[in-house]
Amino acid sequence: MIRFRAFRNADPPAIAAVWRSQPPSRNLLQPMSPALLARHVLAKPFFDRDGFIVAEKDDRLVGFVHAAFGPRPDLEDLDQKVGLTNFLLVVPDVEWNSVAAELLRHSEDYLRRRGAQTLYAGAVPPVSPYYLGLYGGCQQRGVYRSDKAWLALYENHGYQQEDNWLVLQRDLMGFRPQINRQQMAIRRGHVLDAVFDPPTHSWWEACTLGETERTCFYLSRKGQTQACGHALFWDMAPIAESWGIRAAGLLHLEIDTSIRRQGHATYLLGEALRQLQAQGVSMAEVQIHESDQASLGLFRKLEFTEVDQMVLLKKS
Repeated sequence: MIRFRAFRNADPPAIAAVWRSQPPSRNLLQPMSPALLARHVLAKPFFDRDGFIVAEKDDRLVGFVHAAFGPRPDLEDLDQKVGLTNFLLVVPDVEWNSVAAELLRHSEDYLRRRGAQTLYAGAVPPVSPYYLGLYGGCQQRGVYRSDKAWLALYENHGYQQEDNWLVLQRDLMGFRPQINRQQMAIRRGHVLDAVFDPPTHSWWEACTLGETERTCFYLSRKGQTQACGHALFWDMAPIAESWGIRAAGLLHLEIDTSIRRQGHATYLLGEALRQLQAQGVSMAEVQIHESDQASLGLFRKLEFTEVDQMVLLKKS
């Protein structure tokens, strides 16, 4: 007999045990501890115990699901019109499909009762309140295509694939920026500044990224203070530590429209990756929408290769 209830303060050790019971996966941080769970999930100011639902069998916790909401358009409070089943795990030694399906139903019921009109599986920026650095990679955009059981679960319960992102990685061992006439001309006319732990720009960003170590690289023309481009990376801890490396994830890249397709993005990224490598970072990751051919061309030119895909699943 499976019983479902809301989170209690005594649950973290059992939740961490469910997490540690999962099969080995590069997408899932291991080992999980109550301390990590508390820091990255339970300590968030918008954590709601009623949205964290656990499954018990014979007084043993055998699974959990975490339902949550994203931010308002101004990123200064929650918006309960958009809900997501942010995370779901079940121990392998029970009837996985039936327990997972019931947990998903409880998650959807919680979200609908609080006004959700659209439901997502996983997360999509900026609707990514939890689990950055615990599941997945540099950003959270739904479910990894390689996580076939989760994909099947959501699709069997009415979720449809809405978007697809390619997960690209680059080994930085021996990395060297491109050198040609165009890149040398950009180097002569521009400066690159690195700002460590730049300030967050909203309540939501402070809640979701405030504890991460971030570095923003600003490209500007010599003699000018206004940047013409920037690239924001974060240290992908703690999940990269479970891979045995230091990894940097690209959160945002922006180049002024007036100078796009002139090599500035290549220069900015090349110099940023060179500096990250010098700081001990051995791998960089980025996620690109499958339709963004310009960005795909840029990162493939920098020898990034596809390692997986992330699928956004939506239910109206």
